[in-house]
Order: sequence, then structure tokens, then C-alpha cells
Amino acid sequence: MTRYELDDLLDLATRVKGKRPGQVLGGKTLGLLFFQPSLRTRVSFEVGMVQLGGHCINLSSDDLYELEPQEQAIMDGPAEEHVKDAARTLSRYVDALGIRAAARTGTWERDRQELLLRSYAEHASVPVINLETPFEHPCQALADVLTMRENLVSLKHRKLTLQWCNHPEPKGLGPTHSVLQLAALMGMDITLAHPLGFEVDDEVLERSKTTASDAGGSVRVSNDHKEAAKGAEVLYARSWGCTKYWDDPEREAMVKRSLQDWRVDEPLMATTNNALLMHPLPVRRNVAATDAVLDGDRSRIYDQAANRAHVQKALLMQLLK
Repeated sequence: MTRYELDDLLDLATRVKGKRPGQVLGGKTLGLLFFQPSLRTRVSFEVGMVQLGGHCINLSSDDLYELEPQEQAIMDGPAEEHVKDAARTLSRYVDALGIRAAARTGTWERDRQELLLRSYAEHASVPVINLETPFEHPCQALADVLTMRENLVSLKHRKLTLQWCNHPEPKGLGPTHSVLQLAALMGMDITLAHPLGFEVDDEVLERSKTTASDAGGSVRVSNDHKEAAKGAEVLYARSWGCTKYWDDPEREAMVKRSLQDWRVDEPLMATTNNALLMHPLPVRRNVAATDAVLDGDRSRIYDQAANRAHVQKALLMQLLK
């Protein structure tokens, strides 16, 4: 998205927030394809479509055949259907498709390509919305930027610390990558804090640095979470996986055993500039962040969740109205 497109979408989300825009999407149907569990994404999109007068069809992995995304594939394996056939068929039924395909399926080099999502996008004749992959989670990031803008008004030169936190399970980089890129587009001064070995994708980092510089902001990396939190105006906690051991979760778990102190607690928050605490949820309480900060008066985790519905209504209006 360009900065103009981002501002336009956020302004529309602000206008529709707390209001019912009427039956602007009456007769429209959104198909939601979830290959992994979902709470906020599924409910917020369905509520958004209903409030706009439209309808949702929810499909889970139990409803779908195993799909083959590769072109020219000889389909003598477990895949029952090619993505092109599913995408072209569903396009005859619905007005847009939302797809969550966030599972690890192999190496990082494979999963960063978002093969299933991009195959749907290539072959569908209706808009396709990314509901999260291991590489990006744009709808979450849109809600996060709206939440920051509501609290800080102008985001240019505001200090955002995007901090890695521990988690017992391997997590994708989707929310991290998307927040980093959109915050850079808003001209924020971003500190990306993570332990050695948990670097984000090189291409995303370099693009974000360039974007931030063009917008008057900056991106720097720190491997010291206590140093990174000092002076932050927004502290965004999020766990993400180690791309080096992407296909070896046991090795990643071993690395994380020595990183128990990478969590957000009251002493860490006290070093910030009265920072907003953000986390995209679900959150492992007292592992990624303590109850005291998650339930504290600077926490905005539920505002982030609520704003999912508003930015998604704006997105659906732009795509389908």
C-alpha cells in the first residue's frame, strides 16, 4: 500500500467505527477459508460483513480437499484438487475470498513464498484477502496502526519498540513483518528487538528501512531488550520463529530455553516513555508478558482486537462496494 492508500483506509475505518453504514454490501458474500484455528480474524470478518449487510461462508480444513499449489504438478500424491480448480470454482460462488494459511510446511525459503495464498490470488477472479501466512498478517497490522493513531494522533517520529518475546511453540513472522512495514510507512522510529538467531526476513528488514527513511522515520535492530525498551512510546510484544531452524522445532525450542527473560513486565515498562503496550493476541500470559502489564492501564490489547472489525469493514467496503 502507498501512504495515501493507507491513510484513506484508516480514515474510512475511523468514520465507520461505532456506526452501522447500512446495507452497503447487501447481497455480497465473503468466503473465509481457514486452514488453521482462528478467533479474532474469523469473528471480526463475519461481524463486519453482517454489519455491512453481507454474508459469510466459513470453511475450515475439514471442509476442503488437500490442495496442490504448484503449477504443472503430477498429482499422484495426497493432494486431491489443484488450487486453480478450487479458486475458479469458489469465484463463481462468492464476491471475495479470505484465506488463512499460516502453518509451517517446510523450509523458510518455501514458506516465505506463501504458495497457497498466492496461487489462490493468481487463479481467483474475485479479490483475495490475506488472513495470515507465516510471512505476513496485513489485516492485524492495519488494526494495530489504527490503534496507535487513535492514541498518539501523529505517528511520525513516534518511538515504537517491536520486541520479541518467548513462547513455548514455534510462531510465524506474519504480524511482525506486517507491523514493521506499516509502521515504517507511517514514518515511525522503530527499534526491532530480538535475541541473536531470531532475525526477521532480510528482504522485509531492508525494505522497511528504506520505507521508513523515505517517510522521515528510521529502523534499527537491537539484541538487548532492556536497552530497546528505554524511551519507547509503544512497546509491541510478539513472539516469532527462528528461520534458521524453521523446519526443526525441537532445535528452536532448545535455543529458547535460555531466553526466559525476554518478556514484558512492570520493571521493563517503567523504563519506557509511558508506553502503550500492544500484543496481537493470543498471548501466553506470564511467558510473553505478565498479567500486571497485560491488564494495566497502558495496555491496548483489546482495542487492537476491537479495531480488527473496523479496519476490515473499511477494507471490504473498498473492495466490494
